[in-house]
Amino acid sequence: MRLMRSVLVAALSLGTALPALAASMEPRFGNTMLGIRPDGTVLKLYYNADHTFSGEIIPGGSPVTYEAKGTWTLKGEELCVVPENGPESCAVLKGDHVGDKWETTVQGADGKPVVQKIEIVEGR
Repeated sequence: MRLMRSVLVAALSLGTALPALAASMEPRFGNTMLGIRPDGTVLKLYYNADHTFSGEIIPGGSPVTYEAKGTWTLKGEELCVVPENGPESCAVLKGDHVGDKWETTVQGADGKPVVQKIEIVEGR
């Protein structure tokens, strides 16, 4: 459970990264925030206009898929997410269009930094 909580908190960083001037949540609605880690872990998050999110986490090399869900809010230029059974996590919002790609460093399940590739993918 602790491992999945760490993965989920890190996964929620999919919607966040380095500063952006006018980023908004609009490109996330109806689309997929896709994250891929070097270990093959795949994260798919779906943000909704009603301030909820859902998704799935597929650890690299694992046949198991974990569900992610919770709520989100914007606080200035930061996207703050609160997963079910987890603490709030905030970071500066990035990504303004479907197709935008970037990398961000998040805390891995082992507590060490992990570079995660992120993309806003059309559709769910």
